[in-house]
Amino acid sequence: MARLRALAAGYDRRSVIALVTLATLYVGVAARWNHLIDLSRGMDWLLAGIWLFMTATLCWGIEVRRDLLIVAVGFGGGLVIEAWGTQTELWRYFTAERPPIWILPAWPVAALTIDRLARALERVVPERAPTTAAYWLMVPAFVVVMARFVWPSVHLSWTQVVLVLMVGVAATGQTRRRDTLLMVAGAGLGIFLEYWGTSRRCWIYYTGEVPPVEAVLAHGFAAIAFHRAAGVLDAAWEAVAPRVGASRPERV
Repeated sequence: MARLRALAAGYDRRSVIALVTLATLYVGVAARWNHLIDLSRGMDWLLAGIWLFMTATLCWGIEVRRDLLIVAVGFGGGLVIEAWGTQTELWRYFTAERPPIWILPAWPVAALTIDRLARALERVVPERAPTTAAYWLMVPAFVVVMARFVWPSVHLSWTQVVLVLMVGVAATGQTRRRDTLLMVAGAGLGIFLEYWGTSRRCWIYYTGEVPPVEAVLAHGFAAIAFHRAAGVLDAAWEAVAPRVGASRPERV
């Protein structure tokens, strides 16, 4: 019960502001790309459930500075990932865009959702759980599996750079517990996102799987990479901010 109360405490007045902001974002995206929405098939309950769950999660445990960093990294990282995947034809969208602009807002939303899920797991997973061992079992194995998945495009510089970055992400970092929980949370959310997208033919991978397991797990690994990048940006800001403040002239 204590852990449940701790989780419930993550909702406060800022949650209402987040809900309004998210609703505005959803309406804006739907209005801008309404021509891509087919209402003739009725309600897509899986999609509705995914977005309701993500919205409820995003309204929990708000930390403005941390969230803004993750949003920025999620958007930038999502752009890079989508450009790589569509340009190398590892996957394609039904609109044939490479990449489609309308998919980009989903990346920071998913990145924040995975961050929230991982933080919630931190509150309920015992400290003594072997998360460090789990990290070394899961993450390097994913890099190997993903390398095999993208191997048809390994002759392209895009994929070569991505593979180097993946090895770098897996080999660095000191927060193995957090990274393990990010991997688990990301893969858990990825199951639903990837199944929805591939089963509705919104996007399709070159293997034609619905969905490929590599794509599901990639959401967890991307979350780890985003948090690495957010940590670098945060450290850079901490180093620069005092100098900026010191350089300001004193008020007379």
